[in-house]
Amino acid sequence: MKIKSHAFVLKTTIFKESSLIIRLFTREKGKSTYIVKAAMRQKSPNKAIYQQLNEIEIDYTHHPKKQIHPVYSVKLICDWRNICADLKKIVLCTSMLEIIDKSYDEEIPDADTYDTLKLVMNYFDKNNKNLNDAFYYFILHFLKNSGYDILSARKHPIILRFKQKTPNILDDLNLIFDLDLNEMHKSKTSPYYDRKIMTRFMSEIVRYHFPDVKSFKVAKDLFS
Repeated sequence: MKIKSHAFVLKTTIFKESSLIIRLFTREKGKSTYIVKAAMRQKSPNKAIYQQLNEIEIDYTHHPKKQIHPVYSVKLICDWRNICADLKKIVLCTSMLEIIDKSYDEEIPDADTYDTLKLVMNYFDKNNKNLNDAFYYFILHFLKNSGYDILSARKHPIILRFKQKTPNILDDLNLIFDLDLNEMHKSKTSPYYDRKIMTRFMSEIVRYHFPDVKSFKVAKDLFS
């Protein structure tokens, strides 16, 4: 079955010198693995397309009984140049991709998470302020999309501990969850909450739910 899909590049590995094994997060099929033959040959026009973070459009043949699917056409949608020119943006976006990569099994569609990721990536690409808010927005929406609504988890051990000193922590989380990223850049003020407390809370939430995400160890140092 031939499929056309938009996708984010999660990881790329060279295979047999001139080919690539790429792991993508597609809107239609979720996380899947593909092979691109001759992608690394000297005259190949598509060498740079498969870099991590890029959003691409692929045409490929999907084989239900195979783990790796052949790509026969690819087009670059966005290479996020403004993100790639800023270390903090790179690390936060890499953390989002790693969370997706480490959390999902193959071929579990999640269009809501795809749309959330693209929304946040667009925000990072166009703005230089409130980056932490956008990252927190992704975390809260990703947890809900993947079946764990942290806003309703009143007995979550981290929620219970933080509520002892910050009774309004759930109100603050709802404020972030309901942000309009398309309009936030127009505001001259940032969403109001205690940023030091939220940094500690989000750091613990990510370590609790995504303990294997190595890039977050770097990202948390950039929150301040």
